[in-house]
Amino acid sequence: MSLQTVRNVVLLFSNPSYSDGHSVPSTILRNITALSSQIAYSEDLLGNITTLSTTSVSTPNGVVQGLLYVPDLSSNDPCKDLASTYIPQNVTRQINLPTTNYNLIALAPWINATCTRSFLASARSDPLRALLVYLPDGDASQPPDVDDEAWDLGDEGAWKTTNRFPVYAIPGASGNEMMRQLSLYSGDLSEVPFSDQIMSTYSPNPADYVRVWTELTVVTVSKTLPLWAFILIILGVILAVIGGTSLLMHFVQSRRRAALRRRVERGEVNLEGLGIKRLTVPLKHIEKFELFTYHYDPPAPSPTTGKIPQRKGRRSSEASWAPASVRTDTRTEKADLPMNYQPACLICLEDFESKKTVIRELPCGHIYHPECIDEFLSKLSSLCPSCKSSMLPRGYCPKITNSMVRREFGTRRLRSRGPVITVNVERGRRRLSSWSSNMKKHMWHTSSPEPDNAVDLQAVSVQEPPRAVTARASMVGTTRSHMHDLIVPVDETNSDDGRPPWKRTALKVFPGFR
Repeated sequence: MSLQTVRNVVLLFSNPSYSDGHSVPSTILRNITALSSQIAYSEDLLGNITTLSTTSVSTPNGVVQGLLYVPDLSSNDPCKDLASTYIPQNVTRQINLPTTNYNLIALAPWINATCTRSFLASARSDPLRALLVYLPDGDASQPPDVDDEAWDLGDEGAWKTTNRFPVYAIPGASGNEMMRQLSLYSGDLSEVPFSDQIMSTYSPNPADYVRVWTELTVVTVSKTLPLWAFILIILGVILAVIGGTSLLMHFVQSRRRAALRRRVERGEVNLEGLGIKRLTVPLKHIEKFELFTYHYDPPAPSPTTGKIPQRKGRRSSEASWAPASVRTDTRTEKADLPMNYQPACLICLEDFESKKTVIRELPCGHIYHPECIDEFLSKLSSLCPSCKSSMLPRGYCPKITNSMVRREFGTRRLRSRGPVITVNVERGRRRLSSWSSNMKKHMWHTSSPEPDNAVDLQAVSVQEPPRAVTARASMVGTTRSHMHDLIVPVDETNSDDGRPPWKRTALKVFPGFR
């Protein structure tokens, strides 16, 4: 309990009487202070109070009240003479109170540790509700804090829990004044201040009592937290857990993004080949792929057998091409480069013309028209249309997102469960080792279009420009349509853009969830 205010008033009590051998208890007749404050003492002490101990007592409506008095010390107590210096001789003591068992509130000066222990021992034998102490220095400021050395009794604070009543410290000036008023309201009705006015106004019995009554307003400080504090603590814990989990997931995902970025830069992971993200090759890098003039001179058939003779050490279906400079548009021959036969561009399906058609060779060894492969790689896909090898420059990596990390992680888990088809992303020029008979058959089939769909550009007359333009436009439309057919399918649903708004928000907070 924490003391907030102290209020002192003067009450008129009846003197106990005897009737038929029975005692009639004393009762409160008048609150003289409330009826006429001019003829009675009153004081309200607000604040500047220090709570020294909070031993629990019953406090109806938060008010502790009782008759104010000074505890008695035994005649042989060494503090009796010392206390007389601060306590008037005629102060109100228990013997001066009505004989009825009223609640009491004690007042005592805090002289030293020995005298205070004596006052506490005397007060414990009375029906005490509270004890008011003060340092008799006349200071009007608030007393020292409860942990100050001024309140040390040499028992390490045990006195604060051994008493059955709380102890409060009031300013020294207020304590001195209350002690002085107690000395004025200790005698009979004829000795109290304004006795003539009291007797003429209320006509009391001369044997009645006029004494000081004290009311203490206290606030009970609960040791348990209120409900709103528990709610705030729970919310704080939940927010802390959510925030910590989110930060941990963001940290883990950042490490995974960095790891995936390094593997992509080293060429260990082909994002587009895995169907994770559509990528394109920078045009500056495409222009570094060499240009050649297509050169294929098939051997003539034997006039006797009608078969093509086999050259020693060479395959019958060999082709070679010579490099061409892009800047000067000059073409020189490059002889005897062994290569599987590629008669047509896989993109536009047009046959290559020996010693006329300019081709671009990719690092994987496949050849295409420059205008076809340049548009395909720079606008549609970063993979070779034939073998699906990545044409991205080494060390290049697009922006890695959490969606890519989740998709690549799921793909690796799927691979660990069983054999899957892998894509060879090895770079550098090499001999085509996957040119099987099925691919040859497919290329021979695509190099000979049906008469209804084929367009012979050499047969187009110069005198018919409208027909030539129409045929060329039709061929361009067919070529671009075929470009889209050669692209590796990419599952666009792995992107976060296709998710509901609530799921996108959850993935931003918890990026590790799927």
